[in-house]
Amino acid sequence: MWQRVKVKTPVLRPESRPIRFGVVALSLPFKFHSGGAEGLTYSIPEELIEHARIGSRVLVPLGKREKTGVLVSLTGETPSIKTKVRPITDVLDAAPVFDEAFLKWTKWLAMYYLTSWGEVLAAALPEGLKPETKARVVATELAKDVRNITDLTTRQAEILGTIVKHADGISIDRLAKVTNTKSLYATLHALEDAGLIRIERALSKHASIKKETVVELAPHLTVGSDALAEILNELEKKAPRQANILLALVQQAQMEPDKPLAAPLLIKKAGASQSTFKAVLEKGYILTTRREKSASDIHAFPSTSDDDISKIALTLEQQIAVSTISKALESGKSKTFLLHGITGSGKTEVYISLARQVLAEGNGVLILVPEIALTPQLIDRFKRRLSLSSDAEIAVLHSRMSLGERSAAWRSLALGRTKLAIGARSAVFAPVQNLKLIIVDEEHEATYKQFDKSPRYHARDAAVARAAMLSAVTVLGSATPSVESYYNAREGKYELLHLTKRAKHAALPTVKTLDLRTAENRRDFAKAKIALTPELREAMRIRLERKEGIVLFQNRRGYATYMECRNCGNPEICKNCSVTLTYHRAKDQLRCHYCGFVTPRHTTCSTCGSDALRFGGTGTQRVEDDIAKAFPDAKIVRMDLDTTSRKGSYQKILAAFASGEADILLGTQMVAKGLDFPRVTLVGVISADTSLNIPDFRSSERTFQLLTQVSGRAGRSLELAGEVLIQTLQPANAAIEMAVAHNYEAFFESEMKDRESLHYPPFSRLILIEFRGLHEAATKEHALKFATLFPERASFYERMGPAPPAIAKLRGEFRWHLIIKDFKKQDPNGEKIRRLITGAIDEYQKRFASPHVKVTVDVDVQGIG
Repeated sequence: MWQRVKVKTPVLRPESRPIRFGVVALSLPFKFHSGGAEGLTYSIPEELIEHARIGSRVLVPLGKREKTGVLVSLTGETPSIKTKVRPITDVLDAAPVFDEAFLKWTKWLAMYYLTSWGEVLAAALPEGLKPETKARVVATELAKDVRNITDLTTRQAEILGTIVKHADGISIDRLAKVTNTKSLYATLHALEDAGLIRIERALSKHASIKKETVVELAPHLTVGSDALAEILNELEKKAPRQANILLALVQQAQMEPDKPLAAPLLIKKAGASQSTFKAVLEKGYILTTRREKSASDIHAFPSTSDDDISKIALTLEQQIAVSTISKALESGKSKTFLLHGITGSGKTEVYISLARQVLAEGNGVLILVPEIALTPQLIDRFKRRLSLSSDAEIAVLHSRMSLGERSAAWRSLALGRTKLAIGARSAVFAPVQNLKLIIVDEEHEATYKQFDKSPRYHARDAAVARAAMLSAVTVLGSATPSVESYYNAREGKYELLHLTKRAKHAALPTVKTLDLRTAENRRDFAKAKIALTPELREAMRIRLERKEGIVLFQNRRGYATYMECRNCGNPEICKNCSVTLTYHRAKDQLRCHYCGFVTPRHTTCSTCGSDALRFGGTGTQRVEDDIAKAFPDAKIVRMDLDTTSRKGSYQKILAAFASGEADILLGTQMVAKGLDFPRVTLVGVISADTSLNIPDFRSSERTFQLLTQVSGRAGRSLELAGEVLIQTLQPANAAIEMAVAHNYEAFFESEMKDRESLHYPPFSRLILIEFRGLHEAATKEHALKFATLFPERASFYERMGPAPPAIAKLRGEFRWHLIIKDFKKQDPNGEKIRRLITGAIDEYQKRFASPHVKVTVDVDVQGIG
């Protein structure tokens, strides 16, 4: 029997065959003098012209290799370059993976952060679409007899025939070799469109896409039909549990007709068993299908709130904020708001109200959070609150998810199936369709800045730029806004909104400093040898008796932050980094928290050989031991990088504390922000001086923010008052005093005076040029050579360095830094400094560049230590 299958074959008429060219953005290190920042030009073979679309991935030759890039522009004009233009090898996508608005935004990011466009686009792609992804082709049932299929070109028939011979499929790489074909993807997409093949992408051997079985009523049993009523009557008499399964599906179809139930949830709702479910399935009353499991289901946080979500009403200040932002959303014009709300003022309820409005109109919402630890509670809040209206699935995006989960979430957003995305820094690239609202929670957090690899973007600023290009609205929320954001609001660049009162009429906690220098505290430490002062211990005892929650904050992990010799005074230093090793008692090891180097605890000094060693500094492990000594019956959960490295650990720790199973939550800055537990009445800060002692111009700001944020975890219930006790050696420090007084405005004014006099942000943009190499002398030499190409000062900037930073050696490489202060008044858009830097690096690469010394540029660097 002959089958007629329509296969698309491009028809090329002579008049439509001009030589065409395309610019391809490649993920390559930024070569300023090569023209590769925006992409390289390639010709497009005639057979690929119909398939080459802006935003598609393409395979191109680069030297002796082939690389995957993104086609970012097309032209019919011959490029004015002297070198020979090589042709694109293949087009990898049937449809573009990026639209033109996304490309425009990523090009701006590449320009602003002085990186290559291809590196930005590579960061935006999920693992499943990156070049290293392996793809296989499998023939469908329709393609079993190639001879009976018409409309195939000779080439298509040959390729399809080869695929059919491999019953289990064949990799595309292997298929290209077997058929001796380079431009393979265009043919494969035509065969796929005709239903003759299936292209399956495997992420990697470590990736997995979680799936679940979902259930629907069989097509002939529509809700309200006589057939369904008859079957239900019969089952209710003979097999009531089977009837319950159908009734649960009827209820689901009435409430959410487009959302089938997951099989485990259906069985639970119906009070049935697996055997009962199987019996209904065998009778043909239900249909099952497999689908990718929603990431929001995978990472759900078990709700412990007793709030009646139907009774939550916005305060007057919240209503004003929602109304003001809603008007901007309705106008269809881009606008950025800074929502400055004290801790516990209900910023999340403002976010939820705005998200509900945008989702109800069929548009997209993107929410960024600074820590993965904040996503479970936020997902829970959004799920419960949005259940009042039509359900909106949530795509979760962060680095702790498996590759398969991230890829599934990305595809769900790209296809428009999911309209709401929540994630950490890299979620700023989420392909949310019809994006109208971006929310950046805790916008002041330094974790929004990527500093360890290119592109070194700031997710908050990238979000503002993306929204501006989409005519969308951005909401930046914080109890302690960054100095830069608050300055922008004062200057009218952002609109400032205030939430000055806590929700549910709760009061701010009382805050008190405990001076560690007093004779009483020094005597107690000498005697008890623990990091908890008598006053903090007594406050903890009272809370434990009342069964109230306690949060303790110490921003250093490990047991002791250093081990030193009493004889020569030298500490044990990491062999790869110029930092002290931290002692971890659980495994009796010394560890470097920068490079990961681990060594057994030394019994003698590595410098002089003495065995007179002592531990110094206090980490979370030691505090945990101290608590156990003082309160042996208390249940403690510790939350730091060591205890949260396993998947799902965040949820388990937070759930244990939220439910009251654990009495004390001890942790690093993970516990200082965003967490909302009404049972917490006491917060203790073990040492407020840790961040103050860092040699960085932002140290005061970060100290104020940390202390204010962690203080805000206490007293969130109307019935239970909150107290915060801050242990410090510097109680008179301005940042600490103003955090105790909950006075952000006074801190901002004080900080602005210092910043303006020294030309620090927000009055300048800081740009770091870093030189790294295995040899200290060569690294220094290259930094000094570059400095000869870059004058020390001009009317619009000044240069500091070159000099080694505080950590001169990191991960085995020596470092030298140049810091540039670009004055914003004289160079508002940064165009002058970008020209100067690119010109200097261009000249440096031509005259001095060495493969042994790497150069990186970090625009808007967050720290200069």
